[in-house]
Amino acid sequence: MPSVLIESAKILVGDGLTEASILVEDAKIRQISKLKPTAAPDSRIDAHGLIALPGMIDAHVHLRDLELSYKETFETGTQAAAAGGFTSVLDMPNTRPPTTSSARLSEKISAASGRLYANVGFQGALTTDGAELSRMNQLGAIAFKLYLNKALQTFESSDSSLLSAALQAAKETDALVTIHAEDGDAIRRIQQSSIDRGKTSVRDFLNAHPPNSEVNAVKRMIGLSREIGARVHVCHITLKESVRLVKSTPNASCEASAHHLLLNHSAFRKFGTQAICVPPIRSEPERRGLWKAFASGEVEILASDHAPHSLEEKTQTDAWQAASGVPGLETSLPLMFTQVSQGKLSLQRLVEATSRLPAKIFRLSGKGALKEGYDADIVLIDPKAKSVIDPEKFLSKARCTPFKGWRCTGKAAYTIVNGTIVAERGAIVGPPAGRVLKGG
Repeated sequence: MPSVLIESAKILVGDGLTEASILVEDAKIRQISKLKPTAAPDSRIDAHGLIALPGMIDAHVHLRDLELSYKETFETGTQAAAAGGFTSVLDMPNTRPPTTSSARLSEKISAASGRLYANVGFQGALTTDGAELSRMNQLGAIAFKLYLNKALQTFESSDSSLLSAALQAAKETDALVTIHAEDGDAIRRIQQSSIDRGKTSVRDFLNAHPPNSEVNAVKRMIGLSREIGARVHVCHITLKESVRLVKSTPNASCEASAHHLLLNHSAFRKFGTQAICVPPIRSEPERRGLWKAFASGEVEILASDHAPHSLEEKTQTDAWQAASGVPGLETSLPLMFTQVSQGKLSLQRLVEATSRLPAKIFRLSGKGALKEGYDADIVLIDPKAKSVIDPEKFLSKARCTPFKGWRCTGKAAYTIVNGTIVAERGAIVGPPAGRVLKGG
């Protein structure tokens, strides 16, 4: 494998930046030094003015493919990841067919082989079958997803005895359970009542996903986690009260997405159903509370919940018919680095939220830091680059975003995956150098 020398980059040491060069050989970081390297590399990157950070890890991505390849493929999704500075992403199990068994997981791994421009880890669906969880774990499942909103079910999660059995099985497998924390039964009751009365607006959709739907689900899961001792991770958290509950137990963590951190209900006035996602974008006071919790580190990690859909699926007059979710792989870094440039977020905190803590929580060995001997997953950021978010320029198949028109400062200049330069200033310039990640 060709060697690469990254010359004169700024690297984060403590809470400050210092200039150093990074030598990459055999897909590993071989040397980080302030001294002029003596090695003769196969290629060089002049990184003057660029900041070298550990490749970002997105713990919540929907790559689609398989029977939903019209929405996204392994190629387009991981190209979008690389262009956006992400060197590793974790794919969710609610694909078609869903990743509900070791056989399905094996099929997905085989389908992805040779098609990845970023590393990909696959999550399986949580089940009460301990033997099946163990088989998926042995195949390399990174974690097991529980959809309390019932978007994907392998058992009736409203049955506390079955839910406890599933968490116990995960504990015995030493597996992490990731959770979509919304009360699915309550949501469906409100939704059906609205439909029966002909209420189909975005406001009606928001009324079906009230804050207490999330808080009650988080409270339930944190209680069971504490009782059973299972490790849990709450996905796309939106409320300060939910964060407080997560922080009350040592074996729980949580994530937030850029759209929940930066947008409020005004996004619906401008973009209508294009801004629909679950859990929904909240009010401005709730957004401010979440941002404070994220900036302080109470919310451990940033995750995009990249959810590509066709434009037709997103633009509906009936809010109940609109597909839920927004793309995020190509917008998360410029949006969040803009917060750094404006002094609202420290660079150290951004690295912690996008690299170090995702690697720690999901046990991704050799990732999450710029260290000699670690995997050569590196993103070089141009901190002065100006851009305007334009979904027509996405590498993802998704062509809409409630961030359309946002002006950003800072973006990925180079993305290096397993020692190979894959993306340069938003364009794919290298081969599919990504690998399938294994849990543990």
